[in-house]
Amino acid sequence: MPNDDTDLIQLEYTPKAATVHNATEFQEGRGIHHAVIIQPSVYGYDNSALIDALRFFKGQYRGVAVVDPDNVTDDALRELHDVGVRGLRLNFINGATDEEILAAVEKIATVAEKFDWAIELWGPLQAYVALHEYIMNSNLRFVADHFAQTRVGSWTNNTANTKDPYRTKGFSEMIDLVKNKRLFVKLSGPYRNSKEAPLYEDMRVVAETIIFNGPEMVVYGSDWPHTGSKEGNEAAGGRLLPQNYLSINDAAITEVLRDWLGDEKQWYRTMVDNPIRLWGAFEDNLEEIR
Repeated sequence: MPNDDTDLIQLEYTPKAATVHNATEFQEGRGIHHAVIIQPSVYGYDNSALIDALRFFKGQYRGVAVVDPDNVTDDALRELHDVGVRGLRLNFINGATDEEILAAVEKIATVAEKFDWAIELWGPLQAYVALHEYIMNSNLRFVADHFAQTRVGSWTNNTANTKDPYRTKGFSEMIDLVKNKRLFVKLSGPYRNSKEAPLYEDMRVVAETIIFNGPEMVVYGSDWPHTGSKEGNEAAGGRLLPQNYLSINDAAITEVLRDWLGDEKQWYRTMVDNPIRLWGAFEDNLEEIR
């Protein structure tokens, strides 16, 4: 049974259904043949939907799971690995101290190293001050969600965050990890850090700075199906009522990303080469995607 903390996570919001058939339609519409499914926080430690989806796609997709490091069994980990899980996610978006974040990363690392899985982090940018030394000295692969949560002026109401992201605590440490090839950064969900809809162009400086310092350390993420998280509860009528997904122009944002990346060589790196290094190759289809 999930612990009390997981129960609280599960009750934060209720998304509407997003099926494997919806996912197939979305990926085909974007010209994507291989993808990574990330376990949403709303499911807590229950990875059954992730497992079902990975089995449905029969090796075409990888997965990132969420587990309780104190209670997960080796048999459960083996099942996750066999269906295609190649990473574990930690979500600190609802708050944690730097000390708590570092302790959680150290603990989940003991699980990830059993199968050489990556660790995916979604948490405050400032945490990379505390995490910097640990990640620098780790043999595991780390990836930061959503531009490492580098929030710009339209979100923070501080124009300095847009003009010079280095003035935001944690950005220098995050960039140093990227430069040293110790941290991948996912270029995903710009609406998690900017309110300049629909194209979130004020994220350009952040994106280009990350790309410039780590062309081999950036990967694309669609963030589909664009959950509203607990912030969407008010519009939906409460946390137990299914809420609509955010209305995001994926095609337009993808074109903006192409512009930020600069050229086709970097686009290919971001969409093919870098993800293979992060998540592992799809052995049976590698020649196809090349």
